[in-house]
Amino acid sequence: MKKMAAILLILFASLALAAEQGIKANVELLSGTKQRAQFLGIQNDTVQLGGYIKNQFTVVRIPKDKFKSIVDEKGNDLLNPADSIKAPADSALAQAVTTSPDSALAQADSIKAPADSVAAAADSTQADSVAIAPDSTQADTIQTANTSIITSTAVLVAFEGPATDTSIQASLTALTAQLLLESGDTVQTMRRADFPDCNDDICIQNKLAQLGAKTIFFGKTANSQKPDSITIELAHAVFEDSLPEVYRAQMNVSVAAVIGESIKDNRMENLIATAKGKPIPAAKPSTSFIFIDTDPEGATISRAEKDAICKAPCTFAVTDTDKVVLNAYWNVESKLWGAQTTVRPIPGDTAKVSLKLKPVNPEIHVITTPAEAEIFPGTEAITKKSSSIGKTPDKFYLSEPGMANITLRRIGYKDTVVSFYVAPVPETRLDIELTRLTDFNEIALQQEWQHQRKMSKIGHALMAGSIAPVIVGAIFAYLGSQDYNDADDIKDELQKPGLTNGENYQNKVKENKDLVNDGDRKMIIGASLAGAGVLLFGIGLFLTF
Repeated sequence: MKKMAAILLILFASLALAAEQGIKANVELLSGTKQRAQFLGIQNDTVQLGGYIKNQFTVVRIPKDKFKSIVDEKGNDLLNPADSIKAPADSALAQAVTTSPDSALAQADSIKAPADSVAAAADSTQADSVAIAPDSTQADTIQTANTSIITSTAVLVAFEGPATDTSIQASLTALTAQLLLESGDTVQTMRRADFPDCNDDICIQNKLAQLGAKTIFFGKTANSQKPDSITIELAHAVFEDSLPEVYRAQMNVSVAAVIGESIKDNRMENLIATAKGKPIPAAKPSTSFIFIDTDPEGATISRAEKDAICKAPCTFAVTDTDKVVLNAYWNVESKLWGAQTTVRPIPGDTAKVSLKLKPVNPEIHVITTPAEAEIFPGTEAITKKSSSIGKTPDKFYLSEPGMANITLRRIGYKDTVVSFYVAPVPETRLDIELTRLTDFNEIALQQEWQHQRKMSKIGHALMAGSIAPVIVGAIFAYLGSQDYNDADDIKDELQKPGLTNGENYQNKVKENKDLVNDGDRKMIIGASLAGAGVLLFGIGLFLTF
């Protein structure tokens, strides 16, 4: 866009020195193209022709060998006259005007184009041209069926449509051309009026392709479904092979602020990127800062579902534009102190927050639909040895803030792993909807797990129940051994000399026998109980493992 503006400015400056003094002539190229123009003369085997573009006199220079004939209105041969017409060597017009953009730009180093001049240049690129190209096979100087010259293999067909006035369309065209230039595409801007023989864009596209254009952009504005907005459309045809690859993009903007909304948030740049088939560049997030201090100091600061950020007081950066939930917690003597707050970042600035910590005991309240789901800590696979910490609806306590996991199981439903953040607040509520199983194999596995778990529970119960018989049996065995000891003492006493077979003797003998009999019974009971306990333990061990 800057390059074209400079060329047009040079052309304008040179035309200020030129006068319309050419000879009206009929010109025919070797390619067969015919045109009326003003013959200005021949210099260094280069023909100079002139004509008007939007009421501005414009001159082009074309090699002499590209012409078949140049004849004035009286039939005189101007291409090969007996006395050739030569343009003055010191002509300001010959020095200033050229068909080469690079040459024109080289003479414009000292020319600065203001904003209104650039806009005028953008508009003038859409004008009807009366210049003549030397050969239809050369893309940099090719003439269309009327009077337009292609000077670039990339063409932007200017925005047109019923939805906006011509000034808005011209501004959209200039904006698009400038953005294309900044992205590396030097385009020539043309209008649909430059192709009077074409009634649609396909016809224009095909003609431009025949003339050497490789990439063609079509701009349009159209009425939107909403009365207060319009649709901006940009089509892009790329000729790699014989058939073009076409991309299309569109956006809606307000009628009252077409240009303002087009440039807002890089919307026009994104439209061009989409029309080129390129991904829209991600918007760079703005950075904000949050300063937080706590009472007492030294609390750990974290965001929900994220690791600790820093120790208060501290400042950290965020890229969020919405609200940010912050947690502050402090463990002291196995007690948790904490607080939670919500902060809205200030774009490009620092938001300041102060928190006072309070004693908390985080309670996790778990509710499922349906209820009666068993709660298992962690994410490990559930086996018959896994121990649950309750059935829903239920609650349990966790004293360490951060990420935690539980697994929920209910027969007939899929196992559900729940990850949640333990915040330093009195209660964290988890509402989970379980999904019913439809795979019979999975249902059978759950039922088998339930059966094994029951057997394991019975085994544990038997093992626990085996302790009592063993203990009681041991007590009876101990008591029986005591009876045996007492019987032995009486037996030793009866064997002492001097004892007769009197009544006292007989009583001692009877007592001895009774003690022996009691010892035998207690030993039998003790052994039976101990045996039963060992048996129960063995059965329980078998069922458990």
